[in-house]
Amino acid sequence: MDDNEKLARIYAAASELFIQPGYHDTQMQMIAQRAQLAVGTLYRLFSSKEALLDHVFLTTLPAGDNAGAIYPLQPVDPRELVRRTEATYTAWNRQLATETALSFDERLTALFTAFKRYGRYFLILEHNPTVNPALTALYRQQRQALYQQVGELLRQTVPDLKDPQRHGMVVVDLVFWWCAHKRYDSFETEMAHADDEEMLAVVREVLHRCYQ
Repeated sequence: MDDNEKLARIYAAASELFIQPGYHDTQMQMIAQRAQLAVGTLYRLFSSKEALLDHVFLTTLPAGDNAGAIYPLQPVDPRELVRRTEATYTAWNRQLATETALSFDERLTALFTAFKRYGRYFLILEHNPTVNPALTALYRQQRQALYQQVGELLRQTVPDLKDPQRHGMVVVDLVFWWCAHKRYDSFETEMAHADDEEMLAVVREVLHRCYQ
């Protein structure tokens, strides 16, 4: 097993444990056990749990690879984390603003894809709001921006829609629930093995009936 595969295992294990039981209650030994790796492997790749958390955050963002990295990875400059997160949100919002030409189903698909990528990242911030207050504040701003932009897209689909931002909030939260909360933050652990497309097809059908 090469380091890339080990990092992928560690990313999956750590991101889920940072949701439940949470960052402060998660020990490196727990992450190693979930990833089926020796705890020494974690410390060879990461100098600390803080460095591992930064890795989870950065890996979720576009171009968040470790090409040329020197191990063990160290904690990232908080200003760099904020800068890259702001850039990601700006690009996402710009993409939403240009989706007016897409069909309703294409817009939903794009939203599902985004929340499948960022769902665990967002849940970590929700469950650990003080672990990085700057990222938590950015996330709250981004959720409001998503509500507004998705609401505007819905208004274009249903011109007489009343209070489009509220509808945008419902749609965003519904997609987030099925892409992330239901899978990583629920006692129904079998959801972790559910078929993505089958599950999300039902959500798409419900939203189609509401807005088309």
